[in-house]
Amino acid sequence: MWRYQSVHKKSETEFLNHAIVRVASNSKFVQHADAIIKGAAESEPIFAESLRTPQDIRFHAEGPFLHAHIRLILIVLYAIQAEELHLIDIEEFRRLKGYEGEIDELEETIKEYIGLLEVFALCHDIAKWETIEFRAKKGSRGEELGFNSPLTYQFEKDAIERVSMRESYTELFHEFSKAHIGESSSSIQKRFYFTYGINTHYPGHDRMIFSPVFRSLLKRFSYAHVLPERDSRILEDLIGHHTDVKTFFVSVRSQKIVALNHFATKQGYDSDDFLDLLQACVFLDKVCGSVEMTRSGYIHNPALLINFFKSEHVLAPEQRARKVEEREREEKKVHNLTFQKVGLDGVALLDLFEMEPGPEFGNLLRRIQFAILGQGEMPTLDAKIKKEIEKRVGEFYNKIFVRGE
Repeated sequence: MWRYQSVHKKSETEFLNHAIVRVASNSKFVQHADAIIKGAAESEPIFAESLRTPQDIRFHAEGPFLHAHIRLILIVLYAIQAEELHLIDIEEFRRLKGYEGEIDELEETIKEYIGLLEVFALCHDIAKWETIEFRAKKGSRGEELGFNSPLTYQFEKDAIERVSMRESYTELFHEFSKAHIGESSSSIQKRFYFTYGINTHYPGHDRMIFSPVFRSLLKRFSYAHVLPERDSRILEDLIGHHTDVKTFFVSVRSQKIVALNHFATKQGYDSDDFLDLLQACVFLDKVCGSVEMTRSGYIHNPALLINFFKSEHVLAPEQRARKVEEREREEKKVHNLTFQKVGLDGVALLDLFEMEPGPEFGNLLRRIQFAILGQGEMPTLDAKIKKEIEKRVGEFYNKIFVRGE
């Protein structure tokens, strides 16, 4: 559990693409992600197999197989956890004037639900391996090699053919890679696509989480990550409906927020909590973990999340205002409690300054507390008192700006 506030103060911005490249080159986060993936693969054969799922470069140019997608999501997740990536410092989000509260709340949601989002990263696309279909461009080498799945698969009947085509694709890619040793995986992925023209699709892979095999697997992952029952339940629905968002928010569509609120209420969730977590999943999965191949190059595209934010705002600006007020009340409550714990409340400072209650002391108290919160200048104090105040302020920051108890 993380405290509500962040130690971070706004700094120079960086574009999303640059931010992802920066954290993805940090060996600490890479090693953490690799260790988690390795451990999960060793304990769950189904997960290990899913890592080999071919990816379509048009939407997943981060790497040729699902392993790269999951790895990148985890890297970003750990960078946010370690305060090495702040959403408000991403240029595309800083430009969203008036949405600072939503952006801060998204970051705090991610920090608070690290375990849940870690399991989401590992399991959200796990059924792609079972549902993959291939479509080769007309006249392409891929078409010549037979990489066109039946237009209507019968899941059980065509399972053998699906496995055969899947293995043929993997073998073809690895043979192709041998001729390009020394190149990056993304470069080989691009060469392979333009050589063979094979696209991939995974119809219904999200809903497969509700099938007995994958539901059981998700429960095991949830248990291993010590997720509360409520988190385990909501995670199943987040995975089961995570691809809906891609069609919901291709533009600003407030009616989809109504539908999501209705769904969350029907399932017994707090609708605000459900939307917050869904936005966290969108940010990690669709924005950070996915690289689109465009005419102008490879990009991380934040449009889906931005449309999600705007749709929520258009629907109910009064609801947005209420959430801001709730955040401010929660911040004030935490501040006051922490002031009391470290001796920066009115009672403690009365004793320190040896003053009587009254307007003079009230003004001094406000100036000191505002200064601590970065909302004003610290008044001039006696050297001995100043030293004691600085000591208490240090304790205040340690309690406010580190992981919660």
